[in-house]
Amino acid sequence: MSRKMSKLDVQKKNHYSKLKAMSKVTNIPSEIRNFFSEKRRSVVMDTFTRLLDNVNLDCRSLGGMKRANCQLTNLQVFQILVLLPFFAIKGFSHYEGSVLNRMFGGKKDVLYTYLSQDGINWRNVIYRITNWLLAKVTVRNDHQKSKLPTVLIADDTDLPKTGFHMESIGKIFSHVHQKCILGHKALMLCWSDGRTQFMLDVSLHGEKGKIDGKEQGLTSEQRRQRYERERDKDSHISKRKEEYFMSKGEKLQDMVRNAIHNKVPFEYLLVDSWFMCTDLVEFVYRRHKKFHLLGMAKMGNTKYMTSSWGKMSAKTIVKKLKTAKNVKYSRRYHCYYAEIEVELGKRSVKLFFCKRGKRGAWKVLLTTDTKLNFLRAYEIYAMRWSIEVFFSDSKRLLGLADCSSRDFSAHVAHVSLVMIRYNILASIKRTLDYDTIGGIFGDMYMGVHELTVVEKIWAIILEVVAVVAETIGADSEDLIMQIIENDKRLAALRAYAMTA
Repeated sequence: MSRKMSKLDVQKKNHYSKLKAMSKVTNIPSEIRNFFSEKRRSVVMDTFTRLLDNVNLDCRSLGGMKRANCQLTNLQVFQILVLLPFFAIKGFSHYEGSVLNRMFGGKKDVLYTYLSQDGINWRNVIYRITNWLLAKVTVRNDHQKSKLPTVLIADDTDLPKTGFHMESIGKIFSHVHQKCILGHKALMLCWSDGRTQFMLDVSLHGEKGKIDGKEQGLTSEQRRQRYERERDKDSHISKRKEEYFMSKGEKLQDMVRNAIHNKVPFEYLLVDSWFMCTDLVEFVYRRHKKFHLLGMAKMGNTKYMTSSWGKMSAKTIVKKLKTAKNVKYSRRYHCYYAEIEVELGKRSVKLFFCKRGKRGAWKVLLTTDTKLNFLRAYEIYAMRWSIEVFFSDSKRLLGLADCSSRDFSAHVAHVSLVMIRYNILASIKRTLDYDTIGGIFGDMYMGVHELTVVEKIWAIILEVVAVVAETIGADSEDLIMQIIENDKRLAALRAYAMTA
């Protein structure tokens, strides 16, 4: 339907031209803050964008200078990607037409292309941002006066996927579902002081499978469907691909070395029973940096040397302790416990046995800190729950498992961006004293979502009025002004939608 452009259309066009003009600026976080009026601007969004603005990253560390045919620099694309979930943009396909797109331009292909780069060292990017955020936390009085130590926490989680066209995709065993599923395993390293947790490192893993002819649990046809492309063997993503079938225990040691290299302060490394082994104990003892290992061990066949009873398994040791009446009861934690110093290999370690109720099953904690008592060990190990909170929040709010790109580079980039978003939110949580990450996300999301919905509603109203005006031969601007004058709610809606 063709018609002359009304004054109202011109006004609308000027409004979006104002937004589009922002694409020429270099400081996206600042323009985000300027976009919201005082009434719309939340403290959380303001704090988030200021933190993002102050991150010391240059275009070189984010993939080099911008391409000649792209209006956005790599730094701008990175900032847009970090902001996406908070602007009610569920995926790249929804970027065009979004508030961010109207502000800064660019097509969805720009985002896809950026994530598929092989040259970005995402580990370095995460550490540069996180070390800066860590410095802001460790100078706080509530951190320095805390009775809890600083810890590193290691654990893995499932990243379920659908479709066989993804690069390197295969079946993994899910301990949650107790069956094999299509996807990746993400091994992650987390820092915590008991109040704030920051994600430090991640590696994506697959499983080779145990059935001949079904590598990674896939048929030959399913493996042929997978996406493949040539990469420079010296690129950062090529090195990440080499980790894919690496032992997670071995990779964990690399991650801890990297944390030490980046001067991350910590006193304990917390792990669950899957990672606890003699090699990890040896690794901790060999480090020049003094820290201790604390984690759940298996009540299996591993032999420990005792001073009184010789070599025996954890099950036998706890029976001996029970017979010797060395079992105590903690009213604080409502559990029975016993402790003993033993040797694992050639290293001294301490075992803490605990169970809930007289009929409960015994579990065992192992630590290289032989001066630790049970109550303190229990308190420190409870800090491991921080990483489980991250898994839950990041999957529910930030789409940790939602990347569906066929390119392995994009999966690494996606998980890294989720960690960066989470770390900034965690810093805000500490600064603004929020109870949960979900509360922060909700405050940011709802403000933007409300704006987006109002803009869409107003655009529909304008279109309807324009059609009616053409039908009756009236001026569309005069008609909408007459309607607004007779309806205060529409007047408020127009003001909200058109005032930047």
